Amino acid sequence: MSRIVMAGMPASGHLNPSLPLVRELVRRGIEVTYCTGTEFRDAVERTGAEFVGYPDGSLSAADIAAATRTGSSVAVVNRILTATESLLPFVLDQVREGPTDAVLHDSNALWGRMAAASLRLPTISFMTTFLVGTANVRVMNGREWRTSITPMLRDIPATFAQRRRLARRFGKQLFPPAPMLPMRGDLSIFPVPRELQSPDPRIDGSCHFIGPTIDPDIQQGQLDAELAAHVTGPEPVVLVSLGTLHAGSLDFFHACFDVLADLPARVLLAVGSHLDPAALGTPPANTLVRQTVPQLEVLRHTAAFVTHGGMNSAMEGLSFGVPLVVVPQQVEQLIIGKVVEDRGAALVLRHNVSRRAVPPAELRTAVEHALTDPAMRTAAKTMSTTLTTGGGAPAGADAVQRLLTP
Repeated sequence: MSRIVMAGMPASGHLNPSLPLVRELVRRGIEVTYCTGTEFRDAVERTGAEFVGYPDGSLSAADIAAATRTGSSVAVVNRILTATESLLPFVLDQVREGPTDAVLHDSNALWGRMAAASLRLPTISFMTTFLVGTANVRVMNGREWRTSITPMLRDIPATFAQRRRLARRFGKQLFPPAPMLPMRGDLSIFPVPRELQSPDPRIDGSCHFIGPTIDPDIQQGQLDAELAAHVTGPEPVVLVSLGTLHAGSLDFFHACFDVLADLPARVLLAVGSHLDPAALGTPPANTLVRQTVPQLEVLRHTAAFVTHGGMNSAMEGLSFGVPLVVVPQQVEQLIIGKVVEDRGAALVLRHNVSRRAVPPAELRTAVEHALTDPAMRTAAKTMSTTLTTGGGAPAGADAVQRLLTP
């Protein structure tokens, strides 16, 4: 029996797309040891994989969220480098526990890639988004560039210092070639459709675009009675969620109260675990507020999805043919939103990327458009039918098995 050790990122948007692939590998008789944050034990164990939790204090979803909310992509890299100091020895121990044929790692889980390099094992990178190139970043305007660069410059010295520290301890030969993140592997699996990837010289025969990997049975729970009653009524449903890593402001959610209250729709706000719904006060009669919701189950009943535009959420919404209103919180989400907007299935309200509030009137107009424009609905439905052409988790498992076969 083949054995793979998976080094994951403890974040829902990274974990959820990987679970169907892991489940398919286990179904085919491949033993998978999945290392990630302890809060994801149940989700991992539902795939049949062995769960191993990262040590306390090493890296958690809360740590990644805190780094993400600084607005600096370099701060996230620095947190990854810091975690690698303890997680590299930890993953090495897991690999050495039994004969291991390859290391499967999230494209940002540096410790997994370095563990494989240390033991000269094949690497399988799970890329949670497409590769961003120069053509993609041209969508940014001057204000967005200035807003992004300032915090990055602040964090660069600490990142270089942490990289030097890791190189002294473990050897610089273990680092992947520049650009360091996201990392490709001997095999790179993209749970996104090939059509969304812009031309890029880094794409070669080792890259497999398998499309979204969505399996509600292992990813989320069911609707409770209150949720079911809210999303299965006669009116169309508008889901508003800015993801698990970003802190949607009270002002934004109050704007949702104000401008969506008189829509002929049922509004569901998922405000995130960082915010107590009670802090928002009494919602309008057509609005239900929760910290989190079983997103896949809700999307089955959704007519318009107001989302931050993370790749996982975008793929989930489009898989159900739901038009998107993208309110990106960072540059990568802006790029994803614009790619979908170019195909007619999204509208992008980009204000937050440059730390400006979304004008309530523009939010209202965008949601109304997503609910009523037949062309936008058709574009989303068309994308839903093309997302599966890459073969999904079975195609990813086929690629892994080819790599493991001598």
